[in-house]
Amino acid sequence: MAKSGLMNKRIPTLLGILILIGGLVAGVILVNMRQGLGTKAGPTESPKNVKVSNLGSTTFSASWTTDVPLTGLIKYSEDPAKINTPAGDVRDQISGTSQGYTNHLVNVTGLGANKTYYFLIVSGSASYNDNSKPFQVRTPAQVISPPEEVIFGKVVGASGEAVNGAIVFVEAEGGESLATMTKTDGTWRLNLANARDKSGKVLTYDPQTTLLSIFVQAGSAGTATAITDTSKRSPVPDIILGKNQSFIEAGSLVSGLVVSDSGSVTGAGFQLVEAQLSLSEQLEATSAVKILNPAVNGEIIATDLPEFRGKAPTGSTVKLTVDTPNQLTQVVTANIDGNWTWTPPQKLGQGGHVLTAEFTDGANKLQTITRTFTVLAGSGLPAFTATPSATISLTPTPTSATTMPPTTSEELEDAGGLMTSLILAMLGIGLLVFGKVTKKRLGENRD
Repeated sequence: MAKSGLMNKRIPTLLGILILIGGLVAGVILVNMRQGLGTKAGPTESPKNVKVSNLGSTTFSASWTTDVPLTGLIKYSEDPAKINTPAGDVRDQISGTSQGYTNHLVNVTGLGANKTYYFLIVSGSASYNDNSKPFQVRTPAQVISPPEEVIFGKVVGASGEAVNGAIVFVEAEGGESLATMTKTDGTWRLNLANARDKSGKVLTYDPQTTLLSIFVQAGSAGTATAITDTSKRSPVPDIILGKNQSFIEAGSLVSGLVVSDSGSVTGAGFQLVEAQLSLSEQLEATSAVKILNPAVNGEIIATDLPEFRGKAPTGSTVKLTVDTPNQLTQVVTANIDGNWTWTPPQKLGQGGHVLTAEFTDGANKLQTITRTFTVLAGSGLPAFTATPSATISLTPTPTSATTMPPTTSEELEDAGGLMTSLILAMLGIGLLVFGKVTKKRLGENRD
């Protein structure tokens, strides 16, 4: 019985000690887990829309966007195991200080021709790669550049104000992407003679008729698209942020459309016979079948894998065709809400296209409506365009060769884990005190 009494006296004390230790251990574990998650860049820190441009025998540029202003740079090397040579944002290279931006452009120079380079993006306090492997580019062979051919213009906001620090991408038909950044007055300037074709050779283009697609990335301020030709390159009319603009006649974009006897449009491009286009528009206005994306004829689309959308009676089928060399075709069925969607299985080429929708109307008569659109994004870029943040893997940031600010305390603080630790610790201390008081009283009673 004495042994049992002794154990009864010790149980509260032992239980309190165990709970106290357990609370402290659990709190430490939870705080450490929280810190481990906090040091990983959240969705707002991850680089998005990663793109390579200005690829030459000795140069390339990398650009990306972030949801919040962050410092940014890249590290590159010929050796994928030793990527440690830094290159900063073009604005930081001018100012000599690192600042936070939502759009980032880094120019790398002094490279060797016909060589592969690997790079990582340092965004904020972490480094990012391309699906667990470094991003990589290969410089083309050395060439003798032709005389300078300047293209320039200005980017403005909706109220006409100059847009500073926007990245302007220009692609000449058949060429790779060139990029530059607007100045404080919104102006930008590029040398078209630096353009390369997809084989790495100097791009050959007509100085009057070559199609030019322009995409403006202004980070959190928005984007803009424009299409023009080489006859309107100096200057390009003002590009307004938030708009899709065309500075050339629709019929001059791409020729070669043929209007069949049935009134349907075949072939590639925009050179539609106005009367036939009007018939298609009139039919769509009164028909239950409609094309919602592209929304209007001549719409400019800044992706080479667009999602076509439309309406049709529930359960009905629509045959869709996009004018490519292989005539991409798909039969879609309208869902219960009367909606249909289709994304082509392969990238569409840069330039003008026609989407054709064929269906049977209420009188069991075959009908056809069409929509014209222009694709700005080229399909052969040495780029990682619009890379979702989810596909970019986080890698530890090397402690050397980076001057990025440390992660803030708010990112590392674990309110939930710390509170749990404190509650458990207080409970343990309370039980420990209770055990000691109980032991003392039992001892007094025994005396």
